[in-house]
Amino acid sequence: MTEVQATVEFSVELHKFYNVDLFQRGFYQIRASMKVPPRIPQRVEASLLHPTGSDLAFPASVQDDVVCSKTFQILYKNEEIVVNDVLVFKVMMLLDVKKVEEFLNEMDFQLSLDLFFTDGDYSPEDPTSLQSISSRTLRLHFSLHRGIHQHVNVMFDYFHLSVISATIHASLVALHQPLIRSARSVIHQVLFHDLQGKTFLVSDQCLQHALSLHQNMCASLLRAYQGLFCYLTSLTKNLPASQRIELGMAESPDELAELVNMNLAQLCSLLMALWGNFLELVSLNERVSALLAQEHHTLRVQRFAEAFFCLEHPRQSALAYQELAHSHQQMTTAIKNSSYFLSLPPLPVECADLDGDVNSLPIIFEDRYLESVTEGKYIHQNETATTHCAQNTKHCTTSDIQGDASIQSDSFSNLLSLHMQARPQAGTGAEAAESAAARIDSTHPPAGLRHIDVKPSDKDPYQGDKVTILLPHHSDPTAKRDVSEITQTNFSEFKSRVGDGATLIRACGAALRSDCVPQASSRLSDSGIESEPSSATQLAPVSPSPFANTSLEAPTEPILQSALQRPSPLSPASRGATTLEGLNPESTSGISGVQSSLTSINSLPSDDEVETEVTSRKSSILLQEQSLIFSGESHNLPLSSFRVLAQQKASISHGDRFAQAKEELKQLKLPGFLYSEVAHLASTMPYFSMDEDENSDEGIHLIVCVHGLDGNSADLRLVKTYLELGLPGARIDFLMSERNQNDTFADFESMTDRLLDEIVQYIQIFNLTVSKISFVGHSLGNLIVRSVLTRPRFKCYLSRLHTFLSLSGPHLGTLYNSSALVNTGLWFMQKWKKSGSLLQLTCRDHSDPRQTFLYKLSKKAGLHFFKNVVLVGSLQDRYVPYHSARIEMCKTALKDKQTGPVYAEMIENLLLPVLQNKDCNLVRYDVIHALPNTANSLIGRAAHIAVLDSEIFLEKFFLVAGLKFFQ
Repeated sequence: MTEVQATVEFSVELHKFYNVDLFQRGFYQIRASMKVPPRIPQRVEASLLHPTGSDLAFPASVQDDVVCSKTFQILYKNEEIVVNDVLVFKVMMLLDVKKVEEFLNEMDFQLSLDLFFTDGDYSPEDPTSLQSISSRTLRLHFSLHRGIHQHVNVMFDYFHLSVISATIHASLVALHQPLIRSARSVIHQVLFHDLQGKTFLVSDQCLQHALSLHQNMCASLLRAYQGLFCYLTSLTKNLPASQRIELGMAESPDELAELVNMNLAQLCSLLMALWGNFLELVSLNERVSALLAQEHHTLRVQRFAEAFFCLEHPRQSALAYQELAHSHQQMTTAIKNSSYFLSLPPLPVECADLDGDVNSLPIIFEDRYLESVTEGKYIHQNETATTHCAQNTKHCTTSDIQGDASIQSDSFSNLLSLHMQARPQAGTGAEAAESAAARIDSTHPPAGLRHIDVKPSDKDPYQGDKVTILLPHHSDPTAKRDVSEITQTNFSEFKSRVGDGATLIRACGAALRSDCVPQASSRLSDSGIESEPSSATQLAPVSPSPFANTSLEAPTEPILQSALQRPSPLSPASRGATTLEGLNPESTSGISGVQSSLTSINSLPSDDEVETEVTSRKSSILLQEQSLIFSGESHNLPLSSFRVLAQQKASISHGDRFAQAKEELKQLKLPGFLYSEVAHLASTMPYFSMDEDENSDEGIHLIVCVHGLDGNSADLRLVKTYLELGLPGARIDFLMSERNQNDTFADFESMTDRLLDEIVQYIQIFNLTVSKISFVGHSLGNLIVRSVLTRPRFKCYLSRLHTFLSLSGPHLGTLYNSSALVNTGLWFMQKWKKSGSLLQLTCRDHSDPRQTFLYKLSKKAGLHFFKNVVLVGSLQDRYVPYHSARIEMCKTALKDKQTGPVYAEMIENLLLPVLQNKDCNLVRYDVIHALPNTANSLIGRAAHIAVLDSEIFLEKFFLVAGLKFFQ
């Protein structure tokens, strides 16, 4: 295997550290390290982009390949610490020169973020004084063309609830002969398998092989440059500086090797210069971070919306036995066995512990009860569903910028306005881009080689005179080629514009879509040069997006570039007058050389053109997923000339497989529709994106959280956390009930009194102006909440009730629990604890079922005062029966002639007032958790507490649907 050294740089910006709910005060620090699969020969270098001086007591530092953030002290609740450290990881790897892109796109890059802490004295000289308390590993899905540009909020574990916000950028920056393994690995070895690097007679086949490798390496560098450039222009709408290109000749293998070395070095230099300026431009830029945060949040919510089903039912059917549990089970089996669920694509930057995968993501069913329902609605028939959640966000995202072909074609359509010349002249890495973009099949030797000399500028590292690129060349002396002369404004203009936000795109989507779509059928190019449409020009199909036409990752390339046919020869005067029109005022004559190169290579004939004997000179670019197809010129050349490969190995991406699998799922005609096809999801704002408006006249939304049997005030801590994070800027306050945590085995009357006292006192002590009151209850706590609603002292608050979220609440008791083991356990606990609440739960507190506590509570008004009644249950929960949690009829009760009618009366007593109140929204949820095979799962306890301690379930539930009940 011939190896080449690839260098990928990762920039990790640590922005803010948020104390969500830490237990301990003390000194905290973030440590980051990069992991690469050990099977790849590699070396990782870590550094700081801007090493801080001595003005900080505990500044950021580098220890071997680990970067430590500044050390900060946490003293207060909800404290925010500005970190603003930029960490740089340079990963150097030896890769197969023929599979550079394939290896990089599949490489398992992992970024480890560790939280360190000490509650004692801290000394920077002693790193061991801090102890690791929590860790998260992020998988970075790198793309050669796209790189990585993401903003993520990384939350640490339940016992250290805190968040570090990070922006991650990555790009290929170098590709050259191996340096990290052996000094003997020179370019001769890479090109000709010459271990000694000596001059020797090279066969035609070997030379062609060397040229092909050179093409591949240049292609990789230029694809990385193109992707980084496009991303940068999408943020700034300016163009970088360019250099000039001239052509020469190379004959011998030694000269070829020297030129290849020079080509790669200069392309690497260009790419590294662009990368360096990119980091200077975007690092710690709040607007860029906000843009990326919005994009990542949208993608994340969209991904959570998969396997989240909504079924609509007539309102009165809530009282009847519907066998929904059986229907949900059948759908779950179909989904889990489908490629749709198994091929769910990952996020560009993902943490399995936070984002979930097929082994941890729950499947959720929402049952809505509406006044009018369209019967027979299937997933594929949901006409009202839209396909792009991001359209609803208030901010333009970079997915929108990059994902739409017409948008990404903004810079390219401008770049296609060329100053056409009759003889080769200057440009930026233009010819390089083409030789790179068009992969060649070297089956016959070339008659000669053209090359480009470069003289880098000493005055400005971002300017240059010429760029050297090697091109295959046929010996036709009559052939003339069009090469663009390109000038450019200085790259430094970027910086002068980003600060005031003038160039950051706000409503970029609409503007670019309407203005910048290249028209292939037009006879007039963007520059005003008359051209005829190329016969090779055709609209490439849009690659299927990973999430039902919603792009999880921006498509890698623009769909179509304008096709240019060589115009009639221009006089020198007219050539000089033909400049770029329609560009930014600051650079009306400037385009990117690398991108202009994609239209200026005319030296490589394609087979199709040879076979059809097309004699006119055509130049068109057709960019499809993961491959660039270039149709150059034809001069009736023999087939022995170089040809452009019109096809590559078509590697089907995650998104393609998922889109196809989703279409197959729709063919099953499952009832209802997927939330991923709904336009408006519950969460549109990223976490920490807004601060609460203290001066708002709006009252407080008080959310009371009530734990269950043998629980405590911390049980619903994660529920509180995700409600706070999901409603940035909202004026909400939480009462985490604790009055009953020492005695939940008492009777319900006693526990009701305690909770009522706690609520009234909390409002009075803190002098709260309450506009809304919502309740979130778990298990037995839901019955205490319902009991509070019936008390006269609470009557004054009934008009402010907003949402009742019941998590596994035994509203109908445990009368028809199917688990004999649980029933035995409850009986034992009741006897041992002499528990009044457990006796009342089993409806054995009175000989007459209609005189029991639960029956009498069902007859008292309560639930219909809420705007939203949300009942969450799970078939996997054997502690609380599924039908009791969802307040619905069960098959066993239908068969029970003695107690069954009483059970039906309780359901009617509870739900009839709710259904009669048009302003009260009734929603039931069935959650199929992804549980491990443990004893807790077997007895049903795991599912019962998963609604409290499963971060993935809670975040999926709230982000996709649950937050709307608290807005």
